[in-house]
Amino acid sequence: MNIIGKIFLFAVFIMSLVLMTFAGAIYFSHVNWKEEVERAPEACLPGQKPGLRHQLLEAEAEEKKLKAQINRLMERVAESEKARDEVVSKLQSAIVQKNGELTGLKAEKEKREEDQRKLTADMEKMTDDLREARALVERLSKQVSGQQAKVDSQVDRSAELSAQLAETKSFLAIAEERKEQLEKQLVNARLLLKQSGLDVESKPRDQVPKLDGQVIAVASGAIEVSLGSDDGLQVEHVLFVYRENESVGRAVVTSVREDRAVARLDKAYARGTVQRGDRVTTKL
Repeated sequence: MNIIGKIFLFAVFIMSLVLMTFAGAIYFSHVNWKEEVERAPEACLPGQKPGLRHQLLEAEAEEKKLKAQINRLMERVAESEKARDEVVSKLQSAIVQKNGELTGLKAEKEKREEDQRKLTADMEKMTDDLREARALVERLSKQVSGQQAKVDSQVDRSAELSAQLAETKSFLAIAEERKEQLEKQLVNARLLLKQSGLDVESKPRDQVPKLDGQVIAVASGAIEVSLGSDDGLQVEHVLFVYRENESVGRAVVTSVREDRAVARLDKAYARGTVQRGDRVTTKL
């Protein structure tokens, strides 16, 4: 994963933490105003009051009781005018007080309903913001996935190049070893040729044997085959590469070991891409 992928992953992680914190704050600060209005007395927990509606009903019931008391006192007016006036005055004062309390409860109810409407509007706005944030996270996730695919592609390409490099190093090691062998053979050959009165440019005309093998490795412009000097293969021998009885190309042997050899592909005879596992022969 490159630095861009890490940055996007970290940004997604931070955004997730922010959204989780935001959701938790909304949840713990939420007030169920419907329950505050509709709570029954028997459902109240210690320290809680009945809902506003039940408080209103209780106030109305209290008002009815007071009115009933007024009616009873009015029936006793005949007994005492003075007592009646005092009682009526007290009852009227109580009614005014209860009406004031009732008016205050109604005003408080309206205020709480207005607060609930504001909270609902704020919640809807926060929901819209959350929806936009989720859309942004999805877009960022897609971008991260795209970058990850590119990174995976580059990793695969790097692995392929590493494999080709390893094969090339193998060919190079073989070539270096063969170079040392050829240098030694060249010194010996010069001595033998000089003793035999031959020139170094003289070339032997060896008969090429009928050999069959296969490609065991492919590098840039060269192949490694399963034939070697033990099979009678020599430098400058021509190998024909074929696959399923169809010619793929031709190569000239450049270095030989006991059980394998390296050959240079001849581009002029290329008929396709040489692959590992293709067959080779010295004679078609």
